[in-house]
Amino acid sequence: MLKRAGFHAIACLSNLLPRAVQYRIAHAVGDCCYLFDHNARENVKANIRCILGPDASEKLVRREARWVFRSFGMYLCEFFGHRHFGGDFVDRHVVVQGRENLDAALARGRGAIFCSGHYSNWEMGGTVVGHLGYPIVIVAQMHADAKTNEMFVKQRADFGITVVPTQHGAKGALKALRNNQPVALLGDRPTGGPVVPVTLCGRTTYLPQGPWRIALVTGAPLLPTFVHRRSNENFTLEIGAPIEVPETGTQRERMLIMAQRWADVFEARLRVDPSQWAAFYRVWDDPKTGALGVSQSLAMPQKKLTAGLREAEDA
Repeated sequence: MLKRAGFHAIACLSNLLPRAVQYRIAHAVGDCCYLFDHNARENVKANIRCILGPDASEKLVRREARWVFRSFGMYLCEFFGHRHFGGDFVDRHVVVQGRENLDAALARGRGAIFCSGHYSNWEMGGTVVGHLGYPIVIVAQMHADAKTNEMFVKQRADFGITVVPTQHGAKGALKALRNNQPVALLGDRPTGGPVVPVTLCGRTTYLPQGPWRIALVTGAPLLPTFVHRRSNENFTLEIGAPIEVPETGTQRERMLIMAQRWADVFEARLRVDPSQWAAFYRVWDDPKTGALGVSQSLAMPQKKLTAGLREAEDA
């Protein structure tokens, strides 16, 4: 995908050009990526087919897939564009639904876990929560290039967001939750840790275990939370009702129940508009071609996450 020079170029253009011009450029670049990145295009189309179902026409699949690339380009403009997408933008263009769910969760004194996905402008969720005055912590995967990673961390810090890298995610999340702070985790994309199977859009795929395990360990309410782009280029941040930790069952059984309940909420969002999901890898196995979904190949032994959580609890 993009290298550091590309991110710098996006940052410069995002702070110099009017918003409408940025979006036109993002659409054009997205269309080019759709045309020339064969693997990403075919992966996205395969995902769209699973979401829309077998009766969806090829024309509809192609249209929605093209908009996945455009939507991601718009997200990058918004993420790096301080001048156009800061606090004033949030006040004017973002509607927050379900803030009462967050306040009720924090009133329990155990923090709150936002669990979202790589959907629309997912970073804006943290920006909005920070802008509203909540000291939010996000667990994020770090970029391999140190200077690129520094760019992303700085962008988030400028909006009052504390970033914890995924390799220290359990320890950072538990510390924040003990301080009754909200923690944001992404639940749709495994990154090499242990996974749990769920049914998403009628087929089996795998989600990372982190959000559900941390909720079990801490008792923090888990809030399914999604940002979505409206047709007029404004946004809605939806903070859902908490997914409670089941009272009975083994740890794995309770974790599976929570993961499936979150997947059901996520599926409902995907059914409304699949084009906002930035999943450029194959999410589901393809029974026709034998192509494997990436999630299962990223699984690692359960003991690694367990050790991380035990270390964090002891800290």
